[in-house]
Amino acid sequence: MLSYIHIGVLYFFLLLVAAPVFGKQAIVLVDGKSTVVDANLWHQLDETVDASTVESLNAHKSIEEVFENASNQYSSYEKPSFEKAPVMPTLGGTSGSYFTKVTFDIARQGQYFVIVNANFIDVGLASYTTSNQPAPRLQVFSQSDDDATPPLLHFQAISLHTSTDDERVELWLVIGAKQFPTPVSVTILDEEHFYRFQKVNNGISLAGITAMLILALLAVLIYTGTRKRVAITCAGYLGFHGVGWTAASGMLSDIATLSVNSSYWGILLFPFAIACAAQFVSDLFECKTKHKKLFKFLNGLGVVSLVLGISMWFLPFTLAYLLSHLLAMLWIVTTIAVGVGMIKQRDFRAKYFLAGNLLYSLSLGYYIAAHSQYLGELPYPESIVIFALSLDCLCILLCLTEWFKLKQKEFNRNQYMSRIDSMTQLGNRFSLSECVQQLADYYVVVYIDLDGLKRINDEHGHDEGDKLIIKTASLLQQSFYAIGDVFRSGGDEFVGVLQAPSAMATQDVAEKALALMSEVSNDLGKQWSDAGVSFGIATSLETSMPAECISLADKRMYQHKAKSKHPRSG
Repeated sequence: MLSYIHIGVLYFFLLLVAAPVFGKQAIVLVDGKSTVVDANLWHQLDETVDASTVESLNAHKSIEEVFENASNQYSSYEKPSFEKAPVMPTLGGTSGSYFTKVTFDIARQGQYFVIVNANFIDVGLASYTTSNQPAPRLQVFSQSDDDATPPLLHFQAISLHTSTDDERVELWLVIGAKQFPTPVSVTILDEEHFYRFQKVNNGISLAGITAMLILALLAVLIYTGTRKRVAITCAGYLGFHGVGWTAASGMLSDIATLSVNSSYWGILLFPFAIACAAQFVSDLFECKTKHKKLFKFLNGLGVVSLVLGISMWFLPFTLAYLLSHLLAMLWIVTTIAVGVGMIKQRDFRAKYFLAGNLLYSLSLGYYIAAHSQYLGELPYPESIVIFALSLDCLCILLCLTEWFKLKQKEFNRNQYMSRIDSMTQLGNRFSLSECVQQLADYYVVVYIDLDGLKRINDEHGHDEGDKLIIKTASLLQQSFYAIGDVFRSGGDEFVGVLQAPSAMATQDVAEKALALMSEVSNDLGKQWSDAGVSFGIATSLETSMPAECISLADKRMYQHKAKSKHPRSG
C-alpha cells in the first residue's frame, strides 16, 4: 500500500532527480489567469507505484516529517524510473497514474488557485514551492479526500499562496483515475477570477441538478395521485439523471462521507435513466396500442438498458464508460427520430419532447467540442450540459402534463357521451338520475310520451320518425330552457324536471308547464298531422321523494293519453 511516506519519496526524487527532465519555460499569468494545455504535459507514473492506495495525510503531523521519514526509510528507491518516465501526448481517453511539473511566474502576492480539468480523480496530490518558500507544501485533492480544497463541482482545485511579489511557483501534480475522458489541462487563476468561475460553474450545476430532482419529485407526487405508470417512469427518467449528475459532479461526495469515488456513479446510473426513459416514451405516446413496432423497439431498449445498468457495476470502468456513451448516442438519435415522427403525425405532445432533446443534443455537442484538442477548451461544458438536461427534464414533465390533459379531455368526452343522448343531444336516463339526486325541496316533474311515432315510422320510414323525435326534443328544450331541464328517458319518452323557488311558486311552475306542453303538441301537429304528445305533471308538494314524483307524473301521463284518446296516438 502506498502511504504518504511513499508519496514523499516520490516528490523527493521528482524534485531532486527528475526535475531536469522538465525543462519547460515558466508560465506567466495574463489578466489573472493562464492555462497549460494537455499536450505532452503529463508523464506516466512508474507502474510499481500504486497511486490508487494513498492513505490519509491526517496520520502525519507535518510534511517535513514525511520527507524526513522518507529519506531514512526509502533511500534506495529506484531513481531511474522517474528519469525515464514516458511523456503522454494527451491524457484524453487514458487511465492510470500520471505526474507533471508546472512552473508559474506570479507578479503579485496573494491567493491563487489551480484547477485540474479532470472529472474523475481517485488520487490527487499537489506539492508546490515558491522562490521565497522552498519547503514543499502538500495538498490532497482526490474526489474522496478533498475537504481541504476549495469546493468546485466537476473539477478539483488547489490553493496556492505567495507572500511577496514576483515569485516563481513550482507545482508538482500526481493524478490517478480509472478514466480520463478528456485532455487534462491545468489552469491557474487569481482570487477574483477563481471565485467568479466557481460562482458560475457551481451555480449553474446546482440549479440544474436541483431542478431535475424537484421535477422528479413532482412526477412521484403525480403518480401517488393518479397511479398511472407514465408518471413513475417519468420520475425514474428525471430522478436517475438528477442523482447521476449529483454523483458525477462531486456533490454527493461533498454531502456524504463515502469510502469510494462516487463521481463514477454518474456513468453507471445512466443506463437506468434510459431504461425508465424508454418506458416513459412508450407510455407517453401510447405505443402499445398506436405504434406497435415502436413499442417493441422501446421495450427492447429498456430491457437492454436495464441489463447494462446492472452489469456495468461489475465491468471495468473503461468499458462501462464506452457502453454508456454508445447508449447515450443511440438514445439521442431515438428521441429525435421519435419526436419528429410524432410531430408529423400531429401528436403535439411531441413538441416539448423534441425541443428538450434537441437542446440536450446541442449541449452534448458543445461538451465534446469543449474538450477536443483542436477547438480548445470552452467555458463551463459540464454545467451547460446539466443546465440543458434540466430544461430537457422540464420539457419531459410538460409532456407528462400534456398526456394528462389529453386523458382528461378523453375522460370528459366519455363522461359527456355517457350522459348525452346522441340523437337529440338531451340528457339521457343516466343524466336524469343524477339530476334527480340533486333536486332541492320544490320541483315539478313533467312526464311526456310522443304520440303518433309508430304510425309515422310505418307510413313514412324511420328517418321521418327520427326527425319527429329530434323536433320534439328541440321544442321541449326551448320551452323548458328558462325553468328547468328535459331528458330523453326512452325511445319516445321524455322527462322534464323544473325547479321552483318556493312552495307557493311550485303550482305556478306546474301551470306554466301545462301551457307549454299544449303549445308543443300544437307545434308538432302543424308539421306532422299524426303527431302530438301525452303528458303528466306532478309536484314535490304531492310526494315525499323524487322517484315517487316521477312515478306519479308517469301515471298521469297514461291517464291523459287514455282520457284524450288522441286520434294521432300510436
